[in-house]
Amino acid sequence: MSISRLPTGRSATDRIGAMGRIKVMQITHDLHIGGLQRVVVDLARGMDKKKFEVSVCALREGGPLEKELAEGGIEVLRMPSTGGRADYFRFWKLYKVMMEKKPSVVHTHNTEPLTDGATAALLAGVPVKVHTDHARRFPDKVRYMFSEWLLSHFITQVVAVSDYTRNDLVWYEKIRPDKIKVVLNGIVGDKYAVPIDVEKKKADLEIDPGRTPVLGTASRLTPQKGISYLLKAVKRLSHDFPDVLLLIAGEGELWDALNAEVKELGMERHVMFLGPRLDMHEIFQLFDIFILPSLYEGLPLVLLEAMAASRAIVATGVGGVGQAVLDGGNALLVKPEDPDAIYRAVKRLSENSVMRERFSKKSLELFRQSFNLERMIKAYETIYLEGLSAVK
Repeated sequence: MSISRLPTGRSATDRIGAMGRIKVMQITHDLHIGGLQRVVVDLARGMDKKKFEVSVCALREGGPLEKELAEGGIEVLRMPSTGGRADYFRFWKLYKVMMEKKPSVVHTHNTEPLTDGATAALLAGVPVKVHTDHARRFPDKVRYMFSEWLLSHFITQVVAVSDYTRNDLVWYEKIRPDKIKVVLNGIVGDKYAVPIDVEKKKADLEIDPGRTPVLGTASRLTPQKGISYLLKAVKRLSHDFPDVLLLIAGEGELWDALNAEVKELGMERHVMFLGPRLDMHEIFQLFDIFILPSLYEGLPLVLLEAMAASRAIVATGVGGVGQAVLDGGNALLVKPEDPDAIYRAVKRLSENSVMRERFSKKSLELFRQSFNLERMIKAYETIYLEGLSAVK
């Protein structure tokens, strides 16, 4: 990607891509495995290619999901590395990229891409600026909330991924309610329902086929995800179920600390860290129960994946979780930061195969009703087109 050339001219025709398509630039932190990044990739790949020409800009670095974009013919732009130092002029570099690429729509995801991306888009005269807030714990840092409040006045459309997220933006950042639209996340669900050879998959992962119950979670290993509380719950469960096994997929800053905690709890036999996985659609089928112990959430994609895979669920009732699952229908919701509550819920489901089966069927039913990818993509395409219509 070149960021040194500064073309002249910003006519409307310059912002039309090949075959008359509308140029859209999405901006994200990176392309590592995560819910936000999955939305970016699926949206970029799934949009109507007859109408839109999409590129994705990663501010920090690429990642495993970059390959999917390349396979889908999506251009990936990356900012030059600063060696881990703060880049106070990244907005200017983005501005030059936008002057070169001339997008009609810039779509930012979460705070850092908004701060740099929206500022650059304003300077570059981009007609439509869309921002999606995915998930964070409020109240956030004052400077972040102030910058988002300020920039919201220049954004065409602010999108929240759940009603809970929308309410947070109104209450804490004082963003006008009429400026915010809720678009529920969606995923490609078909691959999660394809039967696999479960015993072979277990053998590949060196899991004893007699281990039961098999519990699972998948997330970035950060404080937000509450994995430590889950480990403490599984410690108690190991007394009731001597062969219980917890599979943890993902990577992150707490990798070493969580591995150390497993050893401290004497739980090496009961916990397996799988690292980042690109085969989660298969891994989900190993879980008897999926557990999401987060401290806060927007609308987590991993929860939708568990539903698409017909899993019974135990989750903390935070953020938009309650908007995705039905407490007592396909999930048992518990308080965050409460290992005892997680223990009781998982024990209840582990001992009741009839309830697990009922929850499993309901998960798939709820997913198909509300969280397919096509619905999410259509909602964003409509936002882009309505925004462009308003500025013509």
